[in-house]
Amino acid sequence: MNKLIIYSVTVIVTLGILTSCSNESNKDHLQEQNETQFIGANASQNQQVENDDSFQTGVFVDFDALDDPLYTEEIKSLMKTTLEALANKDEQALRRIYYREDSEGIREYFFDRDYCFKSLEGITKDHDRLIVRVKTKARMESEVFERTEDYWLVKDKSGQWKLGSID
Repeated sequence: MNKLIIYSVTVIVTLGILTSCSNESNKDHLQEQNETQFIGANASQNQQVENDDSFQTGVFVDFDALDDPLYTEEIKSLMKTTLEALANKDEQALRRIYYREDSEGIREYFFDRDYCFKSLEGITKDHDRLIVRVKTKARMESEVFERTEDYWLVKDKSGQWKLGSID
């Protein structure tokens, strides 16, 4: 009976120690994960560039370079309008091509940085949406990030392609 009590207490204490150690490592991991997410949603695609003085705002994309049957004249025009609206911080132009009618917060989310669009990297289809990959540099609070962004395009009720979201 005494041995059973001693073994039970030993097992409970051991489990308690292992659980507390495990929770601490999870807290550290979660904090590290949150810090990584703060840098950017696509952290694996983002690369920070040290205070790049050569950063130039604008659209430097060759819109004719992408050769894909999904890349129609309508998509080309939409991407050109989208990138120019973002680079020029033209809120009205972006609202006209944005899928959601309730585009509150568009200014805070899209225009809190400067953009330098470099190239279109490809286009893919995901069910009824198109995804256009764009190589981008963005400057936010004197830091420059180079990344590849996904522009999700969706059709509205009238069948016109619109900007759905940017990842």
